[in-house]
Amino acid sequence: MKFLCDQMLCGLGKWLRAAGYDTEIATPGIDDRQLLNWAKDEARIVLSCDGRLPCGRDAFVPEPVILSTNRIEPAVRELTRRLHINWLRRSFTRCLKDNTKLRLATREEAAHAPRCSRELPGPMMTCPSCQRLYWPGSHYRRMKGKLEAFAASSTG
Repeated sequence: MKFLCDQMLCGLGKWLRAAGYDTEIATPGIDDRQLLNWAKDEARIVLSCDGRLPCGRDAFVPEPVILSTNRIEPAVRELTRRLHINWLRRSFTRCLKDNTKLRLATREEAAHAPRCSRELPGPMMTCPSCQRLYWPGSHYRRMKGKLEAFAASSTG
């Protein structure tokens, strides 16, 4: 599944990226027709809280998923229930900033990370698009815990 979050759901979009889902986030000011055309062109499911979003047979398939809230935890539960999202399957495989698939960092790229980060166990990843580095530090552990909580709350 590939997603396109409207601006109201940009926070949810970042968590979907953290879970490894190909998720674009609309820029502020994009109008509904542009949003729907973008989704159609890239075969993305639109996620929105806008109940007035135009949809129907002439818009595109699949229809947008209209969530009842933009608050993260309730939106996560609702989206998981409706689309069976697996929050742990491919976690931390996409750039949180630009949605690009991450790859293992080279030694040269890893050398730009703080020394304490280079000494951590686990792979250091990089975004080939923006060159941002990712490593399994404290922020990663907090985010992983949150994804685990999302997964647990959706099963119980």
